[in-house]
Amino acid sequence: MKPTNVLLALATITLLQTPFIPITEAATTGNIKSNQTVIQKDQLTDKIAVDLAAKYEEAYLFVSSGGGYKNREYDTFLYNDLAYRYLSSNINTKAKLMKYLTEVMTSQAAEHFINDLEILEHKGKLAQKEADIGSLEEWKKATAEVIKKDKDKVQYRLTVPIGEPSEKIMYSVEYQLVENIGWRVSKRPVVDLDIPDKINPVHILFTNLLSSPQVAQKQLLPTSYFEVNEFKKGLKKVDLSKIKEIDRGSHHVEYIATIFVELEKDYKGPLVSGENKMYFIVQPNGYMDFKIHQVGQIEMY
Repeated sequence: MKPTNVLLALATITLLQTPFIPITEAATTGNIKSNQTVIQKDQLTDKIAVDLAAKYEEAYLFVSSGGGYKNREYDTFLYNDLAYRYLSSNINTKAKLMKYLTEVMTSQAAEHFINDLEILEHKGKLAQKEADIGSLEEWKKATAEVIKKDKDKVQYRLTVPIGEPSEKIMYSVEYQLVENIGWRVSKRPVVDLDIPDKINPVHILFTNLLSSPQVAQKQLLPTSYFEVNEFKKGLKKVDLSKIKEIDRGSHHVEYIATIFVELEKDYKGPLVSGENKMYFIVQPNGYMDFKIHQVGQIEMY
């Protein structure tokens, strides 16, 4: 969690600490395959955008799993008391790995890719921490929609099926036209977290807090440990005046909500009469579906 708003420098956030839980499945292995595709054109079509994004994800899984080891090639060592493994001979030097990655992404994106996976050089060969990673996302079946378009840069929204046909998740993917080469992914795809107000669970929570507490409770994940019926006891009136995004990660958005409340005389909760500020972490829960992962009470100094 990395709040960036100046407000947080003057505030204390009280919340229950529960970790983010990444969901992964079986690792992908195999021999290295060229990512080369029909991308040597100035025109970036929806089909090419989907193909490039799918090959980016393929490269991510391939490199994360070590790069397709040959027989008896898997080799490990300890570094700073952590278990590492050498990458396969397909991609075990910086030159080999960059050649493979830049068939799909820009060189700058490839450098970030290597840093994100914490790949290091040890005794002349590239290595990474031992880990298994996988995904049920079917990028090749994604649908594409242009969000923003410039002469040599395009941003797409890709809707990617996950496992069952009814499950989907949206990603924002940026592309850049590389001179004399073609289009390449310029940044790691991130979950599209531009949440419209009408489906923002924080907005829905406060809209229904007093009138429809069951609807309000459905906006919260079990990890929030937040009980609407307990929270609303002694509240006479609640008005949501503003929701402000203060930070986001690859799979979550952090908000501060400003609310005005009227309290009953016997109110015993954490709010005060008048203006209150609350902190929320929101994360995707499916296609165009977002839920509250964490709730915090903000106290200003």
